[in-house]
Amino acid sequence: MRSLSRETLLAFWYVILLVAVTAVSMLSATPFPQDDHFFYQQFIETLAGGKLDLSIPGFHGMNILAVPWYLVTKSPIAQIQFQMLSGVLLPFFAFLAGWKLFRSLWHGVVLATIIALMPFHSFSSLRGWMVATYNCLVFLTIYGAAIRARWTWIPWGFSIISLPFSVALLPLMLYFTPPSDKPVWWRYRIVGYGLLIPIIYVLIQYAQIGQVNVGVHKEMNHSSVWSGPERIVLNAAHTLQIVFSVHNYYYVEPAKTGHGNMMHTTPILVFLGLFALLSPKKFFRDRGLPLVLLLGACTGIGLNIMLDHMDDFYMQTGLYFVIFAALPVLKKYPLWIPFTLATLHFQWLYFYLQHGAVFQLGPLFFLVPAVADIAFLLWCLLHIPDVRRILREAYGK
Repeated sequence: MRSLSRETLLAFWYVILLVAVTAVSMLSATPFPQDDHFFYQQFIETLAGGKLDLSIPGFHGMNILAVPWYLVTKSPIAQIQFQMLSGVLLPFFAFLAGWKLFRSLWHGVVLATIIALMPFHSFSSLRGWMVATYNCLVFLTIYGAAIRARWTWIPWGFSIISLPFSVALLPLMLYFTPPSDKPVWWRYRIVGYGLLIPIIYVLIQYAQIGQVNVGVHKEMNHSSVWSGPERIVLNAAHTLQIVFSVHNYYYVEPAKTGHGNMMHTTPILVFLGLFALLSPKKFFRDRGLPLVLLLGACTGIGLNIMLDHMDDFYMQTGLYFVIFAALPVLKKYPLWIPFTLATLHFQWLYFYLQHGAVFQLGPLFFLVPAVADIAFLLWCLLHIPDVRRILREAYGK
């Protein structure tokens, strides 16, 4: 077996450190089951009892995966615990996705750090929201597609029945399908297998209740979820306000705008990602990859635009493609890194203000950004010649 290089080992140890401090931070908090959790837990317990009941509101892909956890623990909050585990592992799956998508450990490490610094996508598991497991499935799909793994259809299919926005991964799945002299249906069989999972899910649900549920929103179904032309235009305009701002103004019901409506990432990453997608020759050697990222971003965000209102959780799949596109810009212009790192800290303040009392968050909650800061400062101190070179390249001698 070929031994791992020093660079690879350091990258893995750093990501393991991120996972470990995320675990410490997560375990220092107190779960508080709310709203969606009770539907998800009911589904898990029902399925564990041998009945697949898709009349229970919610998208249940991630809940199907949580059943073994419930069978072992018998916990009344097994759904939350499984989401917490997913939140802890999220930086690792992000690392794998970035590493293999760009064939670069640097990109994997930076992406893992960025995702670890987005607490709304991991710590929301403490209330029972399903975003952490969904995000793991998305990154696992990207990793599998990039290495052309035959099992990629499994996480992709389950991600679609967790949140349908992951259909935005279709261009990437097609792009990484290896060439073959065999018939088209055979060449793209992995894509077909992945789509078969949501098709079967929808058919079963339709047979059981005569409609397709839209998450936990009982007032909506597959027909009523779509917005009219006026709302679509407003949502499109609202999208620009969200992605270039730190504040997602909830125009549907302004009184409900709160800390939870703050941007889940930094607008700097959005700007840099769009810069790369609009100037692909400057940052990508492979012409196909930026097009795939652009299509994924447009599909993911576009699906949200067609719904009732814009939501950072709904937009996250599309925004992940933009964040992926930002990585080559950070690599080429590293002076953007400290600004990106600094502005990713605001999400921790927003999350604390929104959920600090409910989840009993203490100082350990801020352990993840503290470790990321220390790691960045240590790198700068240990690579002073590189820092000087970067400054000389930017400002001259």
